[in-house]
Amino acid sequence: MCLATPDTAATRYDRLRMLGELIGVGRTSEVYAVGSQHAAKVLNADVPAPCADAEAAFTTAVRFLGVRVPEVHEITTIDGRPAIIFERINGRSMWEEMLASPASFDELVEEFVEVQRSIHRAGVPVGLPSSSSRMCAKIRSVDSLSTADRTEACDMVLALPSGAALLHGDLHPGNVLMSADGPVVIDWFDATIGHPITDVVRTALLLRPAGAGALHHLPAADHGQLQTLHDRYVAAVCDMLAAEHDRIGDWESVAAVSRLAESTDPDPQDLTDRWAARRSTMPAWSLRRAIASASG
Repeated sequence: MCLATPDTAATRYDRLRMLGELIGVGRTSEVYAVGSQHAAKVLNADVPAPCADAEAAFTTAVRFLGVRVPEVHEITTIDGRPAIIFERINGRSMWEEMLASPASFDELVEEFVEVQRSIHRAGVPVGLPSSSSRMCAKIRSVDSLSTADRTEACDMVLALPSGAALLHGDLHPGNVLMSADGPVVIDWFDATIGHPITDVVRTALLLRPAGAGALHHLPAADHGQLQTLHDRYVAAVCDMLAAEHDRIGDWESVAAVSRLAESTDPDPQDLTDRWAARRSTMPAWSLRRAIASASG
């Protein structure tokens, strides 16, 4: 499927002039309002142009399954940068709702988990890569690890159950918008097909308190808020984690290494330490410990 459309210099200028307020900033893009009905996701200058085509195609494929995602209107170029024009979703992110409504925190965590489970139940869209191939591609790019470590990490990925569920790949409350009609999930570039535990462990990693700085994807959070969010999320998915209890250390280790490849984590040393501790039976951060605590 090709969603690209012709784009002239005049069109680029008109679109740049039309951009409204900056409404979101991610690790690979900026999102601008375009009137009241549309939003332009403008990729950073160093992001390859095909990434826009891939994200648009993935989002469209997921929407076809009935998952609530923004509609893709077109792919274009804005100020020389690839951009996707999406339906604009009016509403705060689930993370902003959590910060604004502490009394609703537990209810929102439950809703977040149900959003993730519903994605896993949605079916298998056409055209998405496997999670194992995506993770191994990331792992092979981590120059801070030795060749032997990268090979071992890829071997661990391939030895884990592959699964056949739709995975978001980067799900956290900042990527869920609370529209008047219910939650809408954004940012599908990392979508893959694989085992649901891959998605759950990745989310747990994204929710952990970062020792070296704030989490860019969950801004304005303090350590205590993140610890509470992480612990309540783990408790809510304890049934899924417990089913993979014996291999959960391997899931965590490869998730940490693949996250290193993104070069956006505020605490890369923590990720390196998680990989280094892969043979430990119960490191302090282990999901095994969290599972035991939640079960108790």
